[in-house]
Amino acid sequence: MIQDTAFLGQERIGPLLFRLSLPGVVGMLVHASYNVVDTLFIGWGVGALGLAGSAVAFPILMVVTALTAWGGVGASSLISRSLGEGNPGRAEGALGNLVALSLLLGPATLILGLGTLDPLLRLLKTAPEVQPYAEEYTRILFYGTPLLFTGVGLNYSLRAEGKARLAMTSMLVSAAVNLILDPLFLFVFRWGIAGAAWATVIAQGTVVVWLGYVYLTGRTALRIRPGHLRLRGDLLREILAVGLSEGARLGANGLMIGLAVRALGVYGSSTAVAAYGIISRVLTLLFMPLIGLAQGLQPVLGFNYGAGLYRRARKATLISAQGATLFSGLVWLILLAAPGPILRLFSSEPGLLALGEPMMRTMTLGFFCVGFQTVGAATFQALGKARPALLLSLARQVLLLIPLLVLLPPFFGLLGVWISFPLADLFSTLLTGAFFLSEMRFLKGRETALPSTP
Repeated sequence: MIQDTAFLGQERIGPLLFRLSLPGVVGMLVHASYNVVDTLFIGWGVGALGLAGSAVAFPILMVVTALTAWGGVGASSLISRSLGEGNPGRAEGALGNLVALSLLLGPATLILGLGTLDPLLRLLKTAPEVQPYAEEYTRILFYGTPLLFTGVGLNYSLRAEGKARLAMTSMLVSAAVNLILDPLFLFVFRWGIAGAAWATVIAQGTVVVWLGYVYLTGRTALRIRPGHLRLRGDLLREILAVGLSEGARLGANGLMIGLAVRALGVYGSSTAVAAYGIISRVLTLLFMPLIGLAQGLQPVLGFNYGAGLYRRARKATLISAQGATLFSGLVWLILLAAPGPILRLFSSEPGLLALGEPMMRTMTLGFFCVGFQTVGAATFQALGKARPALLLSLARQVLLLIPLLVLLPPFFGLLGVWISFPLADLFSTLLTGAFFLSEMRFLKGRETALPSTP
């Protein structure tokens, strides 16, 4: 194992997880802040129709995010396990293939997205008064997809080798740019919803510039070498197989949000869509720290499992699951107690607030389960066990939430949309628990058969 990553198998588990998770938590919060900051400024600078337009765009953009995570998660799992096995050459090969994949998929997604935008908006049952806002906002954000693919991929690689602070710094710089440009473009230049979109694209470009500097100045253990940019079948298959679970989870999340937007448009109004746009951004922001915790676990679990340190691997997983559950429980209490103040950060329109408060309370009844679900799925991703990782990642959205969103609204109207979310959370938590306990017993058995470092 190379010196720059040996600490993953040597330092005390609790402090190590905290040190690696904290930058991930901050970085993911910053990543989610793009949409939240845009929503906040759109709410005050454009109004409810602008909020509805950005809500319609959100599921489309989630599918793009899913594609970036597909390669990023798969490559980061392969990188950390290869480093744990003492094989830095394979780790650099995975990094090179990730960069090559990003350079191919970014432009391809841009071309495909622009060509299918109008049919997608029709499929989402976009109201005529909302259509211009949704189209303008989404079209501009598609221009930034090549930047998004490259930036997200390199950030995953940094975290995989334990450079969480560098990854966090890149996101902080980008968020600062977005926060400065949003009010400038909306309130000074008066570009409307297009200003919010352009601010996000420029901020994404800042991430790529920063990460290029990081890699070119040798501040990482791994290098991007020209010879590794050639796609290799063995590496690519493993990257795509392991990353498929996260890509599918986010893609299914985009499909789920799209179905919710469509149902709200059919059984509600543009005001209901606008309220859901706020709620979905808030929930995404509050979910991001859980992703950060999972990212902090990934290099520790992957490295120690690859090195045969099973006791450390099991301990890291259990600590992360406990921390994630505690966080999601605290957030759950806040969401139930104060939906009104949260919504008023984005809008003062009485109709939106009256509809949004009961919607938020009902939709978040199961949020206390989400932390355990997230760490459970991430455990199998880090271990390179693609099938259970894929199943658990898809359980909530594909197996449960999407069918509920199709079946319940025709009988219960808007309430059917709202109650689908906590029902899906409950049943997916039960499924995750069964797989998680089985894996912990497996690791304990390996630990007994081959004693490892405490």
